[in-house]
Amino acid sequence: MAYQSLQSLGSVLLAPVLHFFCQQLDQATAPSQRLFFLAREGYWLEKAYQTYQDANQQEKQCDVSSDTALTTAVATHSSSDTSAYLLVSRAFLFKIGLLEPETYQYSLNFNYSGSLYQLMRTRFMISDVSINKAFSRKEQNKHIALPQDMDKVTKLLNQSLAPLSPIINQTKMAYQAYLTQLGYFDDARSHLVDIGYSGTIQTLLTLIFKQPTAGHYLIASQPGHHQIGNQTMTMAGYLKEGVKLGDGYLPLDRSMFLESLLTAPNGQFQDIRFNPLEHKEFDFYFGRKTSAQHHFYLLEQVFQGALQRLYQLQCDRVCFSQGEIEQLYTQFVTQQGLIPRTSWPLFSIDDDTANVGTVSPLDFFGLRL
Repeated sequence: MAYQSLQSLGSVLLAPVLHFFCQQLDQATAPSQRLFFLAREGYWLEKAYQTYQDANQQEKQCDVSSDTALTTAVATHSSSDTSAYLLVSRAFLFKIGLLEPETYQYSLNFNYSGSLYQLMRTRFMISDVSINKAFSRKEQNKHIALPQDMDKVTKLLNQSLAPLSPIINQTKMAYQAYLTQLGYFDDARSHLVDIGYSGTIQTLLTLIFKQPTAGHYLIASQPGHHQIGNQTMTMAGYLKEGVKLGDGYLPLDRSMFLESLLTAPNGQFQDIRFNPLEHKEFDFYFGRKTSAQHHFYLLEQVFQGALQRLYQLQCDRVCFSQGEIEQLYTQFVTQQGLIPRTSWPLFSIDDDTANVGTVSPLDFFGLRL
């Protein structure tokens, strides 16, 4: 009964949202275009997109039960699939961007109040040993407020980060090799997919790796063409464009519910190193897990229902309108009793960038009965 309610949540809420996004994405990109699905949200987004494409390519399977068809589709994935899940996070890019001052306008532009030490630990994921090499005890204890003290912190970083260069460069080289292995640089412009919203990850990837990008989002706060350093990037939002947090657009203002469910089994991506063993090229390092990741077996049930339903929706060539998706999502995130109790452990997100720790949208918006 518990698993059935989880699968129903995926089928009723997530499947229409994911189907709408995949359909818009499919229409906006060429069939052969390689797409990179970003960060923790990209883990399930990429699986949803593959499921959508499988329904397109295996129409004969649509006559059998959706779970049988989906099992067959997953088993027949080929290495030539034009999508890839890309490990990345804002904090990781903030860290490798430390040696490029052009990135500071992005990494230091989030609200923060506390010591420099805590900023380097949480926002840039720098170790205690490295912090002690770069900054004096007095500098570490200095209280700063961002973005007000951005100029002051920028000056301090420029003066003090030389000891960190060898470590950060090792990480950047390993990550660039990882991107190359995925085919990130194969096209003149890399196409990136995420839920939204401001495009910070896309901006930093464009700036750090000097590669033009196209961003495909469910919601894009800053759509259109942008000049980032010497590179260009575009952003498109398929559900809504030009809205920001606090503007009153509920799918964005209450996006924490969607972000909680669209999460990978690992914590925040924090580091990458070359592995010295021949059979393994890279070592990946992740941060602490949220409640959703500790209960990932529950999340798998949610997405079993979501992906099976998404597959059938595309087999039946269903089309959802923007208004229908907005209305459906708004109902779930504003009314008590629609989100099953068995799924409550899944609703938590962490935001070390803003130094606020873990937040439950159920508590934040008062939906816990």
